[in-house]
Parts: sequence; structure tokens; C-alpha cells
Amino acid sequence: MIEQHPFHYFLPQHTQRLIIGSFPCFNGRDYGEWFYSGSGRNEFWRLLGDVFNMPTHTLGDKKNLCERHGIALTDIAYRIERKSNNCADANLRILDINHTGIIACLAAQPRIIYFTSRFVERHFLKHYPQPHCETCVLLSPSPAANRHLASLVEYKQLRAAQCINSPYEFRQRKYRQALLDDSQKC
Repeated sequence: MIEQHPFHYFLPQHTQRLIIGSFPCFNGRDYGEWFYSGSGRNEFWRLLGDVFNMPTHTLGDKKNLCERHGIALTDIAYRIERKSNNCADANLRILDINHTGIIACLAAQPRIIYFTSRFVERHFLKHYPQPHCETCVLLSPSPAANRHLASLVEYKQLRAAQCINSPYEFRQRKYRQALLDDSQKC
């Protein structure tokens, strides 16, 4: 089944950061109320809320967080076909790139572009090979990536040193470094 992106990009007045995801997850009924929240398992909004110490329970909370911290949001895909019935990026066959959302967000001249996965980065650089600013790949906010995270050397070292106790805490640490600490972008 071919799906078309159900949301408009989000572009706050004073954009400093652009986060590009892949495509919303269809949860069997709908896509949820806004970017990244359709499946209910994706930890994107929980991570942003924890990093910026702001609530993300409602659509208004999410927009407020993005406006306050200059975060524009869009997805790489406009139309897709799923190879099987799940939300993994590897399952997506992109039919059309979301040029409208990406171009509008790039016109705001963010100082950094974040991708929610290597899949998104690869497709972005294929169509926009020379971004005008720094780019960074965030750890996937999907719990499906937990096994991969647990295999990373840095994760194992932090876990052994008792600096973290879970894949979520590792993600949270990495998101803080990328989004808040200018000296340790990615």
C-alpha cells in the first residue's frame, strides 16, 4: 500500500536546528497527532523532553518545545511503500522525497541538521549532497534499535562503569551531547 505523508513540516520563527526523520508510523488506526508519535513506542518526544527539561505530553507541549529551542521538523519521505507491516526504516521504499518540507526548512538556515538514522542521512545526502551546515546522525529513537545499541563498545563501557543502566539512558546521554554541548556534536 502506498502512503502519503500526513503532516506538514514544522518551522519555528527562529530556527537553529533541523531534525529530519524518515516517515510516520501507522499504528493501525492513524498516524498519531504529530511527527514521530504514531506508534507510541518511539521515544523521540520523551528524549527531547528529557534533554530540554520540558513536557511533551500534548501537541501544544511539543510545538512549544520546538519553538522555544528553534527546532524545525520534517521527514525525508513524502510518499512511501512499506515492504512489510512494520515501522522500521529498513522496511520503507521511498517513492518521493519530501522536497517541499526539506527546502522550506533549509531556507531558514539552521546551524545544524540532525538525522534520526543513517537511512535518513543517506537519502538526504543523495538529494542534497552539499548541505550548507554541519550534520549529525542521532541514535535511532526506536526501541527496535536497542539490540544494536547494546552491542556498541561505548555503550558497554558506560554500562560497565555504571554511568548508564539502559539503552534509553545511553540515548538520552548522546542526545544531550548532540543537542546541547557544542563541543561534542556527533
